Amino acid sequence: MAGYEDLLLGGRPSLTARELAERTGTPLGRVDEFWLAMGFRTVGPDEVAFTVRDLEAYGAWSTLIDSGAIDLATGRSLLRAQSHISDRLALWQVEALVEDVARRQDLDDTQARRHVLENMGDRVDFLEHALVYSWRRQLESLIARVDHEVTQRGPDSGKRRFPLTRSLGFVDMVSYTSSSTILGSKLVGLIERFEDASRTAVTASGGRVVKMIGDAVLFIADDLTTGLRVVTSLIEALGADDQILPVRASFVRGDVFSRSGDVFGPPVNLASRLVDIAPEGRILTDATTAAAIAGGKGGSGYHLEDFPSAELRGFGTVSPYLLARDLD
Repeated sequence: MAGYEDLLLGGRPSLTARELAERTGTPLGRVDEFWLAMGFRTVGPDEVAFTVRDLEAYGAWSTLIDSGAIDLATGRSLLRAQSHISDRLALWQVEALVEDVARRQDLDDTQARRHVLENMGDRVDFLEHALVYSWRRQLESLIARVDHEVTQRGPDSGKRRFPLTRSLGFVDMVSYTSSSTILGSKLVGLIERFEDASRTAVTASGGRVVKMIGDAVLFIADDLTTGLRVVTSLIEALGADDQILPVRASFVRGDVFSRSGDVFGPPVNLASRLVDIAPEGRILTDATTAAAIAGGKGGSGYHLEDFPSAELRGFGTVSPYLLARDLD
């Protein structure tokens, strides 16, 4: 572990929170806010817990806040974002390496984890460079999408309740809960296959995965045409895989807002309710989205069918429609 402290932290901790505050001329409480936002437990003011790299990072963050470029609340939000993603990323990477070693070298979990711990240092440079590369590509892509959207907005866009108009939906596996009790060790493989197939189908169709929720995926697309391509391709791809449980889907177009990498708003809630009543292998959409599709706003090649009205929590009685791609 001492070796990893040197490699990743630049050395063992040698500074206290009080020293970070004194050296940067900032309140001691701000150090606590920084560390909590980073996702770590609070430490006593005189507990040795920080390295010189921590001092440099804290100093740069605090200087940005004091410059007035951002306020403290935004500073905390940015730290939470990067810490949350970094925590998930590090866990994902280590688990992937453990699974790789266990599979290829026929090791049990303990042996595989020991192997990864002993050899992680050989992977750090690659993982770091890959992270920076990916972040730059993703940020450029987001900037381009935001620029395109802003230039397309009309004078009435400011009157909307939520700023982003998106196409989105859920796909989940039917009878997952009951099936998981009898799948045993095969459950891990099922989830991995579902996630991989979902991410591949969504991305290949031009959409983005917002999050995986065990047996379900929430996807999103900027426009109706792309969203229709995503949901139909996704349910077709998953339905054709006999190693995945049967699936069902929902699809809604509406105004949402984004926070912490997630999306929120009535369309998300409605899509969540609709997927629960969707028939196996089918897509349910709401009346407003169906009207837009019928009007050709998402392109041609789709058909709609009436579906029995249903009482949905938070929405009352709704009249959904079955959505499908034309076979011809």
